[in-house]
Amino acid sequence: MGLCKCPKRKVTNIFCFEHRVNVCEHCLVSNHAKCIVQSYLQWLQDSDYNPSCTLCSTALADKDTTRLVCYDVFHWSCLNELASQLPRNTAPAGYQCPTCQGPVFPAANLVGPVAAALREKLASVNWARAGLGLPLVRD
Repeated sequence: MGLCKCPKRKVTNIFCFEHRVNVCEHCLVSNHAKCIVQSYLQWLQDSDYNPSCTLCSTALADKDTTRLVCYDVFHWSCLNELASQLPRNTAPAGYQCPTCQGPVFPAANLVGPVAAALREKLASVNWARAGLGLPLVRD
């Protein structure tokens, strides 16, 4: 556990590997959108990290990214392409994080900056609108 350095001054166990500071969810969305984060204990066990998209192996800094509620981060274009290749009748539970197999869609009762930012991003594409319970838009 550590104290986030942002004005919110929240106690958190989320640790930014790149900047080597504790961060809260507000910081993840605003200041660390392209950073690899995990728990501080994970950092102590394995301080090596790869700041690349695991789907395309290029630097996360090169393109727009999105963070899932599991805190794994990908290029938005890579995640969108991967999900678009799934069959149209895929159930929401079938959309999983390519790294940890956690859900792509945040639970309906999950609140917070990361979940809100993810919902906003997902609402922009048809494959995700159904999983969010939103009507489809014309392509």
